Amino acid sequence: MISRLIACGALACCLVAGGAVASADRAGAKLFKGKTSQGYRIKAQVRDQAFRIHVFDIDLRCRDGSELALIMGGYLWTKVGRRGSFRDAQFGRTDSTYFRGRLNERRLRGRLRVTDRLRDGTRCASRWIVFNATPR
Repeated sequence: MISRLIACGALACCLVAGGAVASADRAGAKLFKGKTSQGYRIKAQVRDQAFRIHVFDIDLRCRDGSELALIMGGYLWTKVGRRGSFRDAQFGRTDSTYFRGRLNERRLRGRLRVTDRLRDGTRCASRWIVFNATPR
């Protein structure tokens, strides 16, 4: 049995609450687009020594044997170290996203992992998913 759930609530709240800030942020930022190792899209905004993931799709496996397909978005800015590496964890109401990797002018690449808890208490998680994105 495949469960489908689209988690756009966090993205919608961030877009409504931070509309003016989001348009100001876009002024000096580059859009990076790419793919994950699951074959799905990923989009991120990059500026100076920071980036923000806009949206990505991911499949999770649940403890009850089902699968969960999510659209994740609405992340905060992540700072990048002097040598281009980053590591971050961001938490929503029921989900957690962990990511780490490297960023330079030509590529954003790394690995990410998502965990989620459904309303009925079922826990779902992905493996570490590789992603690569380049400026568009």
